[in-house]
Amino acid sequence: MAGAVTNRQVLWAAFVGLVGFFIGGKGSGSSGAIVGATWGASIGYGLGSIFDQKQATKWVLIYWVATLGLLGPFPALLVAAVPRPHISDASLTLAGALGAISGALLGLLAGTLHLRRLRRKA
Repeated sequence: MAGAVTNRQVLWAAFVGLVGFFIGGKGSGSSGAIVGATWGASIGYGLGSIFDQKQATKWVLIYWVATLGLLGPFPALLVAAVPRPHISDASLTLAGALGAISGALLGLLAGTLHLRRLRRKA
C-alpha cells in the first residue's frame, strides 16, 4: 500500500524524537523539550522514510532535502557558537539559516544520487 506509515518510520521518529526531547529539555526546559521532540521526530520520520525506500519515486528526493534541511542548523550552530561564548542572537539566527540551506542543498545532492541508484536497480 502506497503512502502507509511503516514500523521503520515510527521507530526512527520515536527514537530521534526522544533524543530531541532530552536535548531540548536540557537547553530550554519544558518548551524546549516540546520543540526538540517535534524537531527530532520530524528528522527521524525523514530518516525512516529514506531507509524504507525500495522503489524509485521522487519522494526520496523530498525526504532527503527536508531531513537534511532540518538537520543542518544543529552542526551549524555548534560551529558558530562553540568558539565564541558571547555570540549575538542575530549571528546564531544567520548560522542556523545557513545550516538549513546547506543541509537542503546537500539533501538535494544525496537525494539525486539515491534516486539515480534506485532507478538503476529497477
